[in-house]
Amino acid sequence: MIHLLTAYKLFADTDPLFYIGAIVPDAVATREEKDITHFRTIQNRENELINLAKSSKKSFDEGILLHLYLDWLWDERTFCTYAETHKEENWFYSYRREIALASAFIYHNERWSEDVWQKMLSCPKDTYGTTPGVSDGEVAEFLNRNYIWHKDNNIGPSVVYPPEFVEEFTNNATEKFMVWRSSIN
Repeated sequence: MIHLLTAYKLFADTDPLFYIGAIVPDAVATREEKDITHFRTIQNRENELINLAKSSKKSFDEGILLHLYLDWLWDERTFCTYAETHKEENWFYSYRREIALASAFIYHNERWSEDVWQKMLSCPKDTYGTTPGVSDGEVAEFLNRNYIWHKDNNIGPSVVYPPEFVEEFTNNATEKFMVWRSSIN
């Protein structure tokens, strides 16, 4: 939902394919695959993002670009801080739990979220763009699964990522993305 919140701040009334693109990179099955599709295994992540930006032609692709850019910003500071300060054995599980709390809180407290989800869910599978490592059917399943989870889990907010933190992060990310994106031909 942090990705959707950022996407909504950028373009509130846009093609639902942009919103789908903004969350679909997380549809890959494993953390290891996600590291590859999110360019975490590449030495110069920004160069890969720039190359992707130059080839982005559709709203779906632009949503994917936003997702990957947002994760790049998040990974550089927010994720690293969490990883450095939480040394317990299952720290990644507790990290994902905090993200889930923040996401559920956004879903249940942002007036636009239900409408955006309904628009995404109503998009035919054959209109999706290409998602590395994921079929259109898997994208549809991912959307349905995440919608149901958010709808059924009125939990949160996160103590680690409270609404004020998420608001500040997404506002800053929106500004940075617009400046960064406009600098690429």
